[in-house]
Amino acid sequence: MSKGPLGRDLLDVLPLRDRAACEYVRGLEGAALQQPEPHHHPDFHIRVIEGAGAFYDALAEDMLRRIVSAAEEERTFVGLFPVGPTGQYPLLAEKLNRRKVSCRHVHLFFVDEYAYEDGATVDKASPWSFERVAREKLLGPIEGGLRPPEGQVHFPGPDNVERYDELVWEASGGRGAEVIYGGIGWSGHFAFWDPHLWEEFGGDLEAWCRAHTAHVRLHPMTILHNSLRAGGDWSAIPPCAYTIGPNLFLGARYRSFWLDACLGRGMSWQRFVGRLAAHGPVTPSLPASFLQTLPGELVFLDEVAKPIGGPVTSWR
Repeated sequence: MSKGPLGRDLLDVLPLRDRAACEYVRGLEGAALQQPEPHHHPDFHIRVIEGAGAFYDALAEDMLRRIVSAAEEERTFVGLFPVGPTGQYPLLAEKLNRRKVSCRHVHLFFVDEYAYEDGATVDKASPWSFERVAREKLLGPIEGGLRPPEGQVHFPGPDNVERYDELVWEASGGRGAEVIYGGIGWSGHFAFWDPHLWEEFGGDLEAWCRAHTAHVRLHPMTILHNSLRAGGDWSAIPPCAYTIGPNLFLGARYRSFWLDACLGRGMSWQRFVGRLAAHGPVTPSLPASFLQTLPGELVFLDEVAKPIGGPVTSWR
């Protein structure tokens, strides 16, 4: 008689497998996706935008509005910015240039960067470098006289990891970042703060919530998710990263997360994890689920908001 399948059970690599929660969020369609849960923060909202053009334009306008409002109120703007999504950045640069908006009051802290086990970040000339992408898509295209001063643009790495959180607090006068923008990884991470990092805190939620920017190993799902940009070549993905932690994510005054991951032929890896982060249990095993607990928003591209249903394409 068979004793069961060969091989060790590796399902523990999946960050959250609560059957009831997964079945519930899997069935959310249409207006139900945007409805609040009883435990949601009253200022947490979910919305859907139709069309990629309108989606990225709305994100660029949101960023522009916050930058302009801070200038009009003669205060510093401190934002935590992602590299993913990025479709908004050329639009934001164009809007800043066209409207002649100075960013001399802007302090940008990018939330993560790829790295290796020895602590070195990827070469800035590498196509994997988030700093390279940010400079090519946003900072470089902004006219020189309007661009934020170089000393006010920050990327996490070995030279500043111990003080990255403090730099944000100092720039903001102790208020914390005005906003953190981002997406959600297949593992449920924000930035590169992956679910397996919860194991480092021995069940101490308060310690996890206080965790600062760190050099971390990436979750296998994060490596696989990012390998989609390299033809599925998981060997090409740097195994580590510098990333902000819950301290900055939770400490920001607003969280604005945008889900745009569509692979064509009806496939999107964000459909399920986006629903789980928005409507599932709040747990460090799914870090982005803490969006539900604080002021913020989760914005779905209509393709990502489509029903999950089941297999939508046949393998060829």
